[in-house]
Amino acid sequence: MRSTGFPLVLASMVAVVACSSDRALAPKSGQAGELNFPANMFAAYTRTSLPGTEMVAALNDNGDVVGATASGGVLWHGATHERTSLPIIPTAIANDGTVVGSVDGHAATWKNGRVTVLDTATSAALAICRCESATVVGSVQVNGETHAAIWVDGIRIDAGVPPNGTQAEFTSINTGFVVGNAIVLAWDPRVGYFRDFQHPYSWSPAGGWHPFFPEGEVGDSRITSVNSHGQGVGSTTQFLINETNGTSFDVAAGTASIYDGSILPFFNQVSPTGINDSQRVSVTAEALDASETGVGTVALVSGFFQVGGVGPGLVLPPGVVGDVAVGINNARIIGGQSEGLPVLWVPNP
Repeated sequence: MRSTGFPLVLASMVAVVACSSDRALAPKSGQAGELNFPANMFAAYTRTSLPGTEMVAALNDNGDVVGATASGGVLWHGATHERTSLPIIPTAIANDGTVVGSVDGHAATWKNGRVTVLDTATSAALAICRCESATVVGSVQVNGETHAAIWVDGIRIDAGVPPNGTQAEFTSINTGFVVGNAIVLAWDPRVGYFRDFQHPYSWSPAGGWHPFFPEGEVGDSRITSVNSHGQGVGSTTQFLINETNGTSFDVAAGTASIYDGSILPFFNQVSPTGINDSQRVSVTAEALDASETGVGTVALVSGFFQVGGVGPGLVLPPGVVGDVAVGINNARIIGGQSEGLPVLWVPNP
């Protein structure tokens, strides 16, 4: 279903687009890499640098942040962002400080200086329930096939793959909601035969796999994050317009909706990366110049979640080309990269 209504947070953006469609996006004079967005398209956030050069991977509700390198990671702790090296490549962090990730190709956790390897098989821990750190989700290799997996108190539950699937992984978990993506065989109308696509799913021990099917001629679709209310976000590629659009998921109802971003020509390739319990969404999107050829990604925050999908939202300042938003916590703090370095975007008081 296409979105037919928009919340107040986007009203000013729509007005700007309507009256200034001939305004080109271009680097500001003397501010290389920054884009000339109208002032009311910027979110009320302040960018804060984190020490080091690692790539931000995730943050928890206390503002602790983890970052990754090719061989290890780092924890930025507390309001002072005290930096600690980690013997684990991190992917997520719970509110009690438990970090999940991998060590030598095995799913693992780190807490208070202690590493616990969760699985002897080749595996990856991709997410953790922030408020229940005993539960970790990700993937495991079984007989050469990638299966979605859950580890509860260190014991693996192999969820396998959905029907017609060849590989699967879980990407997010929150208060009983488990979601992920799988490679499945599906019809491609462009070529007239079946081929592999990525599709989003929810999963439960009682009900097994449940697919989400966004409406329309769509290709790859994925779910990246779910909040405690069962509201999820992700992205879907649409054949007819050759764009990636933000997608909202009602996990309990098993439905998905693609946001129609055509009314906001400043952006395409919209990819939500996280959703918090107050329905704020972190987004990475490609910014367009006047010729709509694309000039690079920018980081955004969207102030809503709705049945019609996830809209692009407001630009995180200063709107530098290449900015990436990787996630958002319940304090509305967003972690990511800006000018190639790790940062937090903190909402203004």
